[in-house]
Amino acid sequence: MSIHLEGIEAEKKARLILIKLGWEVQQLDWIGKKDGKWTIFEVKIRELFNPPPFQGTGLDKKQIYLRTQLLKDKDLRTMLIVFVKNTSDIYWQYLDELEKGKHFDTRQEIRIYPIKSFIKISDYI
Repeated sequence: MSIHLEGIEAEKKARLILIKLGWEVQQLDWIGKKDGKWTIFEVKIRELFNPPPFQGTGLDKKQIYLRTQLLKDKDLRTMLIVFVKNTSDIYWQYLDELEKGKHFDTRQEIRIYPIKSFIKISDYI
């Protein structure tokens, strides 16, 4: 087993131990600091959800709950970054901004936000 796979396995074991001991655990994709302010980054690669009710993309509702708790408790905002599969399109937006607008919850507990609610950053990079 490679050192990378060993690290992944150790993280899984540690997460299960922490949960068993009563910790509320979440795994962040990235955390970064700019202009003195920390931001959490949640990164996904997905196909766009097609209508009805609208074309969009989103995040698992449990992740939304956990990231919202970090915002409430620690004033740490989460930026959702989505790479659209089989395209060069990249979108982003702060999760708290997305939560203020329209959304749709799928049967699989994924909250979908209209793609119009995101900023298409691939046009700027």
